[in-house]
Amino acid sequence: MVHIVLGLFFIALGIWGLFDAYYYVADLVKGGLPLLLILFGLLATLAGFIPPNTKEEESDGRERI
Repeated sequence: MVHIVLGLFFIALGIWGLFDAYYYVADLVKGGLPLLLILFGLLATLAGFIPPNTKEEESDGRERI
């Protein structure tokens, strides 16, 4: 019960902060979005270079019982 009340309080506090300090939130989003795009781009590029393992490559030829 305490977690629910605390969660609702934090949600209300966040909504109030979003409206009260809208320009600060907008600046944070504008400044953080390019960094997130760079990180996701690097992650996608690395995912393209590393091939996925298949079941045939993982087994060593012996059956496990």
